Amino acid sequence: MIFAGFWVRFAAHIIDFVLLNAVEYGLETLISEGLGLSAVAQQVLGVFLTLGLCYFYYVEIPMRRGTTFGKQVFGIIVIDAKTGGLFTRKQATVRVFSYLFSYAMVGCGFLMAAFHPQKRAFHDLIAGTVSIRRKDWLSVDDSKEERKPEKPVEPALEGAVEGSREGASPLLSSDLA
Repeated sequence: MIFAGFWVRFAAHIIDFVLLNAVEYGLETLISEGLGLSAVAQQVLGVFLTLGLCYFYYVEIPMRRGTTFGKQVFGIIVIDAKTGGLFTRKQATVRVFSYLFSYAMVGCGFLMAAFHPQKRAFHDLIAGTVSIRRKDWLSVDDSKEERKPEKPVEPALEGAVEGSREGASPLLSSDLA
């Protein structure tokens, strides 16, 4: 299984950011000019549009498809680290709120992906997800059946965590390589 690294995920995030901002700006302009909104009303509209679009784009779409447009460009999919299937709404929501922490820490939560053995960032660890290359994710054609990967990611971590109770570091475990 090939994990999606920091730089490719960063590039995907830039694409998502530009796309989302363009859509938000376009909608805000159309609505506020069409309704003749005041400057304050435009700002309020902008906040609600941003929140709504972010929820839809970073929670609803990835929860169903496992990817955003930016990730799709680079062939990245986000999966549940334990089951290997698509992640849940709860996991998607936790990922989004964990982004806020990473931004508040000047991107350190995102930068973790550059150093973690499975290229997992803070939001992946908190939400129980992992970003992989889509070609490594086995699918059962395009039917409604749940897709399964070659093998789940978390079992290797479970052994490492058990080992950490005995004094071994999970990040240094040879099981994670």
